[in-house]
Amino acid sequence: MPNASSVLLEPTPNASYPPPSDDRDDALAQAEIAILASIFLLATLSNALVLGALFRQGRRASPMHRFIQHLCLADMTVALFQVLPQLIWDITDRFQGPDILCRAVTYLQVVGMFASSYVIVAMTYDRYRAICRPLLAFRRGTTSRHRPVLLAWAASFLLSLPQLFIFSKTELPSGAYECWAAFAEPWGARAYITWVFLMVFLLPTFFIATCQGMIFCEVYHSLRLGPEAALACKGSQQGSSPISGAVAKTLKMTLVIVLTYVFCWAPFFLVQLWAVWDPQPPTEGPAFTLLMLVASLNSCTNPWVYATFSNSISSELRRIFCPRWAHRKVSSLYEDSILTGSFSLGRDTLS
Repeated sequence: MPNASSVLLEPTPNASYPPPSDDRDDALAQAEIAILASIFLLATLSNALVLGALFRQGRRASPMHRFIQHLCLADMTVALFQVLPQLIWDITDRFQGPDILCRAVTYLQVVGMFASSYVIVAMTYDRYRAICRPLLAFRRGTTSRHRPVLLAWAASFLLSLPQLFIFSKTELPSGAYECWAAFAEPWGARAYITWVFLMVFLLPTFFIATCQGMIFCEVYHSLRLGPEAALACKGSQQGSSPISGAVAKTLKMTLVIVLTYVFCWAPFFLVQLWAVWDPQPPTEGPAFTLLMLVASLNSCTNPWVYATFSNSISSELRRIFCPRWAHRKVSSLYEDSILTGSFSLGRDTLS
C-alpha cells in the first residue's frame, strides 16, 4: 500500500530498495483512512476557527498573533497538501494524476514540514530578542516587523525544491504507475533523508532549545535581581515590573508549541532514518504506519494550544459559537514584541 505520509522516502528500484508491494492490507488501509479523515477535519476546522478569530480582531491583533496566523497557515498547508493527498491516495490505492501533479503535491508536502518548523524558529527568535535584547529590538523599530517570518517561508519554499526532481510518476514492475522517489545512487536516499532530518528537525530544535535556555536564564536573573535592578540593567520604562503574567504566559505557550512539535515529529523522522540506514529496513506494519501518522497530529493540536494560552483568541472563539458574546466588551491589554519596537518586560504579551 502506498504511504504518502512518508513524503521523504518511497523506495524505488533506482534507490536499490524493493518496489512497493501490490498487496493491500484492507483492515490497515481502512484504519488509516479513518484516522487521516479525522485528522484532516480537525486540522482544517480548528485552524480555520483560529484564523477566523484572529481576522475578527483586525487592527487589535498583536505581533504575537501574527506568528500564530502563520503557524495556522503552515498547519493548513500540512492538512491540505500532506494529509488530504495521503487520504485520497489510500482511498484510490494508487496515485491518480499526471506527473506534474505528483511533483507539485510532494513539493508542497515538504513545504508544510519546513514551514511548521521554521515559523516556530522565527517565533522563538522573536521571544529571544524581546526578552534578552530589548534595546536592540527597540532601535530596529518596525523595519524588521515581518522579516523573521518571511525568511521562514522563503527558506521553506527554497529548501523543498529537491522534491520536484526526486519524485515523479513512475512505472512499477507490475505495470501500475505510482508517485515515487528515484535516486541515482544507492546512498541517495540516506543522504537526502539525513539532510532533511538535520534541516527540518535537528538543527531547528537545537536553535530553539538554545534560545529557550537563554530566555529562561534571563527571566531567572530578572526575578532574582528584583524589579529596580533588572529594569536598570535593561533600560526599560520606569514603573514596569520585570516579568508580567502575560509575558510568562507567552513563554509557556511557546514552550508547549515546541514540545508538541518535537513529540509529534520525532517518531516520523526516527522511522524515516531507521528505514534508510538499517540494512534490513522494517516492513510497513500497523506500528510503522501509526508512527508515521503521529506527525500530522501536530496540525490539530496547535490551534487548541493558542486558544488555551490566549485570552483574546478564546474570547473570539466564544463569540463565534455564542453570538451574545459579541455584545460583551473584552478588555484588551498591551502585547509586547520586538517587531513593534515597543517592548518592555512589564507589558502583557498574549491578551
